[in-house]
Amino acid sequence: MTLRESLRRLLGKPTAQPLAGPDRADYSYRVFWTKQAGRWDAERRRAVLATARAVAASDEFEPNLFERRYRIEGVDGEHSGASLLALIRVLEAVEGQK
Repeated sequence: MTLRESLRRLLGKPTAQPLAGPDRADYSYRVFWTKQAGRWDAERRRAVLATARAVAASDEFEPNLFERRYRIEGVDGEHSGASLLALIRVLEAVEGQK
């Protein structure tokens, strides 16, 4: 038996990682929004936070992972529900630090 075979037997077959699950998506969204919010002034962060909270509180809101359904005034593009929730958490954390 070779060293390679011994290691394979000892370590077992590697398990496949999901390409994108809720935890990985949330992490990616938080990193993205942290970078974006770092470029905004305090007034813009507060305005975006208020708008994002209003959208997330609406009856039609769904925290979907990838489907881009929501627009936020002051933010370019459309975003998924999970992305908006990550944006809210990032902005709340940034505002809590000040």
